[in-house]
Amino acid sequence: MRIGFCFVKGGTGKTTLASSAVLYLNAVAATAGLIDASPVPMASLLLAAGVQPGVHAGREDIPVAVTRTPEALDAALRALEKMKVSIAVIDLPPMAKTPRLDVAVIVSDPPGLEFVGDFKADAAHSILAVNMAEGVDLGRYKGLANSAAVLPYSPAVARAYQRLTPAILPHHPKARSLGRWKKAFLRLMGEVARQVRR
Repeated sequence: MRIGFCFVKGGTGKTTLASSAVLYLNAVAATAGLIDASPVPMASLLLAAGVQPGVHAGREDIPVAVTRTPEALDAALRALEKMKVSIAVIDLPPMAKTPRLDVAVIVSDPPGLEFVGDFKADAAHSILAVNMAEGVDLGRYKGLANSAAVLPYSPAVARAYQRLTPAILPHHPKARSLGRWKKAFLRLMGEVARQVRR
């Protein structure tokens, strides 16, 4: 299964959500690995893995395939497949053409919502995740994705990113301090997990 975190705009939180999602899915759904297809492999750093192209062991022994470009996804997918990984979480850079995905998590921030209508992900199921937002009327964006979620801005998440730590480690005691962000993240992951179990 291929789950891509994507959007045309940078700085929306794709990497934060992808690195947290792979940890969550690995803990509750099935064996998951990460493909970092960004020229600046921040998701790989968040998972404490190597940043050079290749497959590295990250936090929680999660395999991390660093490609630094979406053009090398097929090789990364084959490498994860050989490792018996059943879910590939892909952190895509801004403006990347999406590969064929099972689930596309379209991560926008409030300023990026003006581009949502023009962004099309090649996916069987798409989820609009409006990150760092409060009070967004999702009704306006119905029909652009199969489902949607709003994640509030969280200083704790921002600090975790600055410390090169995924925002959520499912069994980590400090994860409780994330409050509303964690609840919204878990709702988003519940929707992703439903697609994984199909």
